[in-house]
Amino acid sequence: MATAKRYPSYKYVLAAIDLCTIITSYVLAFVLEERWLNEHLHLSNGMLAAELVYVVFVAAMCVFIFHYLALYQINVFVTVVAHLAQIVKGLAVLLVGIAVISFFSKADFVVDSRLLILYFAAVAFVLFIVVRIVLFRQIYLYLSRNKVLQRDVLIVGAGENGRHVAVNLFLHDYIGLRVVGFLDDDVRVGTPIFNAARVIGRTSDMADCVKQYDIKEILICMEKVEHTLLMELMEQTMPLNVIVKISSPLYEIVPLRRAIEHYGNVPVLGVFQSGMRERNEAYKRAFDSVFASLILLLLSPLFAIIALLIKLNSKGPVFFRQVRVGKNGQQFKLYKFRSMTIGNEDDEERKKQMAAFIKTKRKGLPAMSVSTKIVNESRVTGVGKWLRKLSLDEFPQLINVLKGEMSLVGPRPCLPYEWEQYEEWHKRRLSVLPGLTGMWQVAGRSVVGFEDMVILDLHYIQNASLVLDLRVILKTIPVMLFGTGAK
Repeated sequence: MATAKRYPSYKYVLAAIDLCTIITSYVLAFVLEERWLNEHLHLSNGMLAAELVYVVFVAAMCVFIFHYLALYQINVFVTVVAHLAQIVKGLAVLLVGIAVISFFSKADFVVDSRLLILYFAAVAFVLFIVVRIVLFRQIYLYLSRNKVLQRDVLIVGAGENGRHVAVNLFLHDYIGLRVVGFLDDDVRVGTPIFNAARVIGRTSDMADCVKQYDIKEILICMEKVEHTLLMELMEQTMPLNVIVKISSPLYEIVPLRRAIEHYGNVPVLGVFQSGMRERNEAYKRAFDSVFASLILLLLSPLFAIIALLIKLNSKGPVFFRQVRVGKNGQQFKLYKFRSMTIGNEDDEERKKQMAAFIKTKRKGLPAMSVSTKIVNESRVTGVGKWLRKLSLDEFPQLINVLKGEMSLVGPRPCLPYEWEQYEEWHKRRLSVLPGLTGMWQVAGRSVVGFEDMVILDLHYIQNASLVLDLRVILKTIPVMLFGTGAK
């Protein structure tokens, strides 16, 4: 099935240029470091091939780092100061990565000459300035302003937000987007909105308008919209094979700010695909199994200490088992380190509070002091308090990951009575395997409002990839260490 395009073509071109730049920098560094080159000319063909693979790997690592630092976002690479600052930061991170690889690897093909690394860093820095800032930036600006790289865009929403986006695209012509028209259910077709752009249809006409006007990008800019309608609009865009961006207050909660690009003064968030395809699910499953096995192996001494502390602190089993709702509403038994005293789990008061919380539709922000977790604090043990604070009580769920009931990253599983209170659009958050950690974890955990949590989960599902999983895992580590938002 066709899905939304991931990036404009110029971003792939720039990534290819970066790959070539890193490889060229290594070649020039080899030439400058004549002694190292003479020594390695006598290596076997196999070793030379291995060294070439290593250089290509470093180049790919550079592209990944640059992507993480937003160096492929238009608001960064069309500037000079921000562009240069991010290049310096990216090269610094790359050099640290090379140093780590060199330290832990004993292979002969790994570059071990400090002078060669110095030459490489200097050459790469100069080449990136010349290629990225002097050449690519100027060529891109020239082509976009002369309409060569122009893409036709359709704006969904003719209200204040939609007009504001259209004005920004007009004033910042380097973005290369031409507004063809607007879709809106509340404004009469033919109504002029900005410049020559008019309302050309209703939201239900999206597919026909994309085909008729050869639309390359869709901007969803509806500011006063129910969550259900926004989800439906995004699902309509998925089969259209166009770039899809969102500019909506509903998505302001998304914490991974590097995923947000700026069209002029307007922040836009990319939407890449609806759900995970079978191939991606297979990769994710393999990654989960290997990573979970390694964590269990490496942290087994810590888990043994935790088990002993739990037994010494209070009566009861080490593990707590609880029925949770997972993928597509299927129930399973979730494992945790016990952090509370033994008691009746069928807490009717908690059920009422949770049902009321879901139905109030209250929005929460990371700065709020009110928690979305409803916990009977009197039952939390002394050891359990710290386990919950550092999220160590969650680690037995690695067993659920190995069993295929959970993933390392994904929406958190809910309780059966919570599932019964969900609206239909809420249930979409569990259209994939639930996760040990997720977007809500890095946004503020228990202080994020319920519908904000759903939005975060849906954003994850729509953009799921191993790269995003790694980013969430890396962002979860400091959250765990400092206990941000946990209860």
